[in-house]
Amino acid sequence: MNLVILAAGKNTRLDTGIPKSLVTLHGETLMSRHIRIFKQQGVKKFCIISGYGAEKLEAALSVLKSTHDADITILHNKRFDLENGFSVFRAKEWVEGNGMDDFFLTMGDHIFDPNFVKEFVRKSEGLETTLQLAVDMPGDSNAHIDIDDVTKVLVDEKDMIQSIGKIIPEYNRYDTGLFRLKSGVFDTFQESFDKEEYTISQSVSKLIASGQAKTVLVEGYTWNDVDNPDDLQSTIKLMDQKRL
Repeated sequence: MNLVILAAGKNTRLDTGIPKSLVTLHGETLMSRHIRIFKQQGVKKFCIISGYGAEKLEAALSVLKSTHDADITILHNKRFDLENGFSVFRAKEWVEGNGMDDFFLTMGDHIFDPNFVKEFVRKSEGLETTLQLAVDMPGDSNAHIDIDDVTKVLVDEKDMIQSIGKIIPEYNRYDTGLFRLKSGVFDTFQESFDKEEYTISQSVSKLIASGQAKTVLVEGYTWNDVDNPDDLQSTIKLMDQKRL
């Protein structure tokens, strides 16, 4: 198993002067936590997509390679001004160069309960569709989520995605920011780029149309997107409560 972590964003909303993946919570950076937790679940190789603050991120990763005894490749996205789909595509050479059939994908500013990751890894085995997305059911367990910012998903009775976006009229799941993708997904991203569409959600919409976008429901575990000061405070509170 292998993992791509997107860490190229400009960090305009949290504005700490460093990439969001280097924010330290309870003595550990978000990036270090990702590497530690995913390695525990069997991930062998990591590909980190850098962008904004690349020098600081690369310096931190040189230490983390040793700390976690991890196989880490860093690829720089010089067009980090574009949306996150462009960063995903930057991993194409790494995925294909290592002969991977599939890979996991997440964001450097997300945080997961280790059991959330464990459950998704288990449930996503035997990948049949091009994309599998870990989703959660809206409820009290994720009441801390920023409802205006979270990506929402409408899923049918077969767990297939019907629509996705931050502003959609109907939804029954939250996008948690953790994916399992077949290597052929890069063809879909290229189709999106040809139309100057650079978000992950726009490429997912194309996979929806071809019946290749499925969800995996992972309930009962905490996760968050550390995207702004409010998210940061809610995450610290969750960690204090031993929920992360």
